[in-house]
Amino acid sequence: MISVSNTQYAAAELLDRQLPALQGAANTLRSRPPRGWIAAIRIALGMSGTALAKLLKVSQPTMLEYEKGEVSGSITLQTLRRVADALDAELIVALVPRKSVAATLRARAESIARDEMRAVVHTMRLEDQEVESEATREEYEKLVTSLITNPRKLWR
Repeated sequence: MISVSNTQYAAAELLDRQLPALQGAANTLRSRPPRGWIAAIRIALGMSGTALAKLLKVSQPTMLEYEKGEVSGSITLQTLRRVADALDAELIVALVPRKSVAATLRARAESIARDEMRAVVHTMRLEDQEVESEATREEYEKLVTSLITNPRKLWR
């Protein structure tokens, strides 16, 4: 791999190694029960909404709002955490990259390099100093490598 800071390299390596498992888990969890996880676990435990409300020390209508809020996405993480604890369940919240860190960095670097090279090639054409495409390709690859090596330049 291209040399970057040890911290960034370690973080990227760890994410990229775990990515298949994370993506598999995300695919499984994405298919949420129609009434949400709160209702699914509560019903599977044979627990009424009233019983769960009592455990949480909230009213039964508030408990219904929690279930609706989970389905609509408006429930807070703090509330979900309290409900999960009451159901003896684990709350999992994760950001799962859609592709590897290496692929994301490369795609971003290529996009920036294309934009920069396009401007340079255009200017050189106007000045009748166009470089052969092989030399242009080599410069493009050097620029991509340079950007990946210094990823802070990728996100300005």
